[in-house]
Amino acid sequence: MNAYPPVDDRLRHLLAQEINTRVDTWKLAFLIADDIVKSPEIRRELARIVSAHTLGKPCGDRNCQHCFDARLTGAES
Repeated sequence: MNAYPPVDDRLRHLLAQEINTRVDTWKLAFLIADDIVKSPEIRRELARIVSAHTLGKPCGDRNCQHCFDARLTGAES
């Protein structure tokens, strides 16, 4: 049985699924997702957020659901 999204390209497929609800074609959604995945700036930002969350620190993004939830439960350092 084939898993979807494929493990070797999961991020791009997940992004394309979300984008596809707002654009006319799957191909356009996939192209946009591909650009996002290949962006060094976006990759650095994702790594920064993951690093902060791993250390139990707020990432500084005012729209971060993880940090918002942590503030509500008092789990944030």
